[in-house]
Amino acid sequence: MSKGSGKHLEDWASPRTVIVLTLLFIALLWSAVAFWVVSAREERIATTGEALQRMTHAVADQTRRQFRLVNVFLATSAQWLEANPGRDARTDPAFRKLIAGFRSAAGVTIGIRLLAADGSVVDVLDETPPPPPSVADRDYFSDATNDGTLFIGRPARVQPGQGFVLPVALRLTAPTHGLTMLLAEIDPAKLSEVYDMQRRKPGGSITLLRRDGMVLARAPDDVQLLGQPLPGGVLAGELLAPQLSNVVLLEEAEGSQQRQLVSYSPVPDWPLVVMVAADYEQLLAPWLKQTLWVVLLALGITLPLAVVAYRSLRLLQVLANRDAELQHLATTDRLTGVSSRHHFVESLENELLRAHRSQSPLTILLFDIDFFKRINDGYGHAIGDRALIAFAEVARDCLRGMDLLGRLGAGEFAILLRNTDVSDAVVVAERVREGIARISIPTENGTVQFTASVGASQANASDQSFDDVLKRAAKALYDAKAGGHDHLAVI
Repeated sequence: MSKGSGKHLEDWASPRTVIVLTLLFIALLWSAVAFWVVSAREERIATTGEALQRMTHAVADQTRRQFRLVNVFLATSAQWLEANPGRDARTDPAFRKLIAGFRSAAGVTIGIRLLAADGSVVDVLDETPPPPPSVADRDYFSDATNDGTLFIGRPARVQPGQGFVLPVALRLTAPTHGLTMLLAEIDPAKLSEVYDMQRRKPGGSITLLRRDGMVLARAPDDVQLLGQPLPGGVLAGELLAPQLSNVVLLEEAEGSQQRQLVSYSPVPDWPLVVMVAADYEQLLAPWLKQTLWVVLLALGITLPLAVVAYRSLRLLQVLANRDAELQHLATTDRLTGVSSRHHFVESLENELLRAHRSQSPLTILLFDIDFFKRINDGYGHAIGDRALIAFAEVARDCLRGMDLLGRLGAGEFAILLRNTDVSDAVVVAERVREGIARISIPTENGTVQFTASVGASQANASDQSFDDVLKRAAKALYDAKAGGHDHLAVI
């Protein structure tokens, strides 16, 4: 493997790269999870809202048809009364037959009654009617106009103990025989049954409102709400709009403490509003379940990934430590701790190139311990090793941090002096040589002292390689030894 490719591999296999890639992947994973959670929730709400709107329009159309039927019954009855002013509708068989036909067509959902000027109620189909109750205090009796429009009143009980009815009143333009108004009574419970088959279950509701917010019918049935304004004034301002159709989220709707998604729409041609609601928690239940599985899946990916990343970091740390140890062994002399021969020569080659580029001085000092073989032979290799260690310690103390000390052979050392010309290098060499002369190693056979010879050479522009510098320094060292040892020579 080339040096460049090895460096590239080290960059990718570095702890920093592992940490960055792991965190980046986890961030992307959880960003995707968060995006899915939010988008899935919004899609769920939007889909439910669209379904509620479709249901709202269907219920509104169904309710419109029901009230159109009421309108037909009342308008037909009013036309009969107008066409037969001399006949008393209370007892006339033809009018009774007309009302009976309406009841047969509508079942028991819609009943048609007559109202007298004093507010008493007349049921032409009841052969033995009870004393007619008075409805003079009802809103439809007092507020209905004689312009031919229908008035939808407040749901109320006709008599105590009976069920609620939803009154729809038509005031006659020309009262006859003391009769001033026609009244259609719709059974809210029947409407609730129809709505109940259509509402979302569980938790959903369908409510029929008057435009001012009064509850007229509801599924599931709740008689406590009939005739009451929508709790909390919900949608009160919007219900007055002539055209409305929307979906809103209510924190509290129709007396319920649950949050509800509500769709509301007007009933065409009538001052009515249909409101279809779905329980917010129920509609989000599938989304919550899916979210739980997605989060668990993301955790199932994140945790093993974190474990793998941690183990990878530990492995990279071990490899880095071993690499550092190998690097140290490859570049350091085991005995003395100074640079090895290979590392020193490689450094000299690089420094020589740098010195040529920057035109800065570079000097090499070669040291050789005088008569080192005699120390090994006479005192043993252990003492010889101690001599080498002592030499390295003395030489290191005389150098700068930028200088490099290396061991080239048995008793041979070299010093690389950066940015140093030969005149300054001589001063360093003398300082090292004098320090070596003061070394004393006690042994069983007496004290060992030794000296060193030094050869110095400065690199010049004509040097083709580091070998040229080393050869001159070696020649200078040879001259120093030839001069009687413990000498310094410069070439």
